[in-house]
Amino acid sequence: MSEPICDIVIPIWNQPELTAACLQSVAACTEIPARLILVDNGSEAPTCELLNRFKAEGKLPAEILRNPTNLGFIKAVNQGIRAGKAPWVCLLNNDTVVTTGWLSEMIRVAESDPGIGLVNPTSNCLGYPAKGRPPGEITRRLAENRGKSAPLSTAIGFCLLARRSLFDQIGLLDEQFGMGNFDDDDFSLRVRQAGLRPVRAAAAYVHHEEKASFKKLPGWEKAFDENRKKFEQKWGRRLRILWGPVVPASLSIDALAGAGHWISVIGPLNGKSGKKSDHAQVDYLPSTPGGWRSKALWRLVTKRKKPFDLVVSLDPAWSRWIRRLQLLHRAKLLENPTQNELLEQCRTLSRSQ
Repeated sequence: MSEPICDIVIPIWNQPELTAACLQSVAACTEIPARLILVDNGSEAPTCELLNRFKAEGKLPAEILRNPTNLGFIKAVNQGIRAGKAPWVCLLNNDTVVTTGWLSEMIRVAESDPGIGLVNPTSNCLGYPAKGRPPGEITRRLAENRGKSAPLSTAIGFCLLARRSLFDQIGLLDEQFGMGNFDDDDFSLRVRQAGLRPVRAAAAYVHHEEKASFKKLPGWEKAFDENRKKFEQKWGRRLRILWGPVVPASLSIDALAGAGHWISVIGPLNGKSGKKSDHAQVDYLPSTPGGWRSKALWRLVTKRKKPFDLVVSLDPAWSRWIRRLQLLHRAKLLENPTQNELLEQCRTLSRSQ
């Protein structure tokens, strides 16, 4: 049997039905030499027995690491990474279902550019809402994108590919984030500090049942908020920015999106809008030439759950309305900035409380 090209690390805490579906899909759809490292994080008997049966079936080489109690997602992942030696490492949640060619396509994308450090697949939670379509159908639809990728600000840990040498270079996941959440954001920014970037493989598809395990943990919402605070103390807040009416060619928003900020561009998107970004964290909200201001103001003052932190205005009339309604939206206004002014304002707001 060929030596594994990739170690697939799957941390597992109960959820036998989801775990079985995940393992079956990996066994059926992984077309390159790979080894599973299954980290059993204190699961109950049904899941333990499931893992034993899967290993005995021998559909893929598998090693089971047993923890007597749940040590948390991050420690389990790091434990699995240390146990392997293949040149590629893929971190995979047990609430996923992979599809044909998923891993080979992610590796193909990673090998296409030495500047790529992390690769996510396309997913129902990243780049392609499923809308009831079965995963296999989506994979066929995406086949024409083979070898293509899209930029990400941060990679998501549900299915994450990296070279083993990257972990040797910058270290493993930061265990201060406990049971999980924001550890992948933190790791992505450390990868960026190393001069590499995360991307999404456009033709690789993995379905994800988001937070299926986290929601079973007592106090997970409190732990989420605590990890968010830890992340923001280390890296700063990720801002929500409303931009209007268009992005001129003299300014770039890719650097802001790459830092994790969320950007909504609203206005008449025509030939004068400059180069559009294909970044996952840039959202374009087209509007008519005569109606974009009212649409933008309505969005600004009614967005309560995740309000905008900054408004970048390139239109004097819109700027006047933003100032008049400041008590309703409380966002900072930045008018006609240079690139340096824009970056500096975002750095200042990100570090403010």
